Amino acid sequence: MKQLPIYGITEFTEASTSHSFYANELKVHLETHQFINSPHKHSTYIAVLFTAGTGKHSIDFNTYTVKAGSVFLLTPGQVHNWELSEDVQGYVFFHTQAFYNDVYLSKKLEHFPFFYLQTNYPVIYLQPQETPSIESSFKEIYDEHRSNLPFKYDRLVSLADLVYIQLARLYKEKSLNVDNQHSHYARLKQLEKWIDSYFKTKKLPKEYADLMNMTTRHLNRICQEAVHQTTGDLILKRIMIEAQRMLIYNDVTVTAVADELGYADYSYFIRIFRKYVGESPKKFQQRMSHPLSY
Repeated sequence: MKQLPIYGITEFTEASTSHSFYANELKVHLETHQFINSPHKHSTYIAVLFTAGTGKHSIDFNTYTVKAGSVFLLTPGQVHNWELSEDVQGYVFFHTQAFYNDVYLSKKLEHFPFFYLQTNYPVIYLQPQETPSIESSFKEIYDEHRSNLPFKYDRLVSLADLVYIQLARLYKEKSLNVDNQHSHYARLKQLEKWIDSYFKTKKLPKEYADLMNMTTRHLNRICQEAVHQTTGDLILKRIMIEAQRMLIYNDVTVTAVADELGYADYSYFIRIFRKYVGESPKKFQQRMSHPLSY
């Protein structure tokens, strides 16, 4: 099965530099990497700050507004593309998981709320009073990356950590409409983690309730109270995101996608896809064969 291109660090920098971290001014980044003009994935964690310009950013088939003060945070594996005005400005940096996780013993990237899952809400819209501090931090990362000073990468890890702490304080999971102080928050996040790991093989709410050592009814009540969705809704959401990712390429058959996602009944997969997405898998695939320009 043909896969979307997955870009790491080396595609964006010279071979003589680090293979674990990259930073640039956003306009320069866009102008010098024309090969990203088609939808693709990254194997890295990505942070993008827009300080000027407008547009739309599509991440896993949800569209978000781009404007000054937008910060986008992507996890490895997400499919994204955007339409941007010519006057965009800002900064971008991305890095491998090991770049951060191998340094800190007591915390990991996935501990930050925006990196906990691939399906987390991926944007923070800064208030005017919040923007200068965040912009200064991104610029400091960019300047340090361009330098050749001692302890360069030690400082870059520390600077990235500070940016993530700043952004975590401002982050709100609007896509779930849930307060992270809610009493069910920790259990909900654990459920999402299990779903992310097992959605291809476990489709039933009871299977996840068993993993969490609770009844199906209790787990469903947690989901309903916290995010106004059922356990089954959350499972299906993750499956459908993966299905859409896989259908991006025109030469992947719907049967192959259904099989990969654990659906032996091909017609049943088509029915639930149409109900969730609003069109058949084949029509979705045909429509996406003419992607937005990058």
